[in-house]
Amino acid sequence: MKKRNLPQEGKERNPSRFRFTLIELLVVIAIIAILASMLLPALNRARVAAKQSSCINNMKQITAAAASYSMDHDDNMVFAIYGTRWTPVWSWRNLLGSYLGKPELLHVGESGTVRHYPKEYECPGTSREQYASLGWVPVGNIYGGYGINRSTDGEDATQYKSVMIAGYFHNVTGKTSRFRFPSTTLHFGDGYWELQRFVLTGINDVSSDGVYKMPNPHGDNRVIGWIDAHVSAWRGYMPTFDWSSPRATRFYLGL
Repeated sequence: MKKRNLPQEGKERNPSRFRFTLIELLVVIAIIAILASMLLPALNRARVAAKQSSCINNMKQITAAAASYSMDHDDNMVFAIYGTRWTPVWSWRNLLGSYLGKPELLHVGESGTVRHYPKEYECPGTSREQYASLGWVPVGNIYGGYGINRSTDGEDATQYKSVMIAGYFHNVTGKTSRFRFPSTTLHFGDGYWELQRFVLTGINDVSSDGVYKMPNPHGDNRVIGWIDAHVSAWRGYMPTFDWSSPRATRFYLGL
């Protein structure tokens, strides 16, 4: 029987047998890159979905606060803005403060220049740093990422208005009970502090005067709070207003 040639004691093995070749390293790197390219979009979608979910929770608080305000004010909807033009001035964000557990917000619009950023009014998809770049201003000294529908069926110049969603300096505001389609009529949405049919253009990401940009903050979606206080995600931009469009008149005016 032949004896096996055992490695001699103290003799090193060939180290090259245990090294990766350049080709093997490149293959590993390529596989990692492919996996990363597959995972990153999924992670981004998950991040967007998480922000939208947080936004929906904020909007639920806002619509519930607006409903409580209406109950306490003879069914009248919360004002978009009121006061003198423009100091002192209060917006709906000031008026709903006490219904969100922050009664101090009612008085911050009276004077001073301190800006407030209540978390309930901050859309997770729109950072504070974006406000200035989007042309947004802190009406009533409160900044936020949500707007209220202040559409009417008349022109501001003529003052002819038989339908008012949210009052604008006038002692007039709509009543929630008058809407025939409360579940499909806009009350609040992601965007500038006021949203109305007059300024929204065809692509809906800028107003007619070129300011107050309103990108969709959640990928292709924005969050809408409806007159009946339910909340949902809206895919794409809000509809362009056209009197011949039942969808648009229902969305903005509840007609």
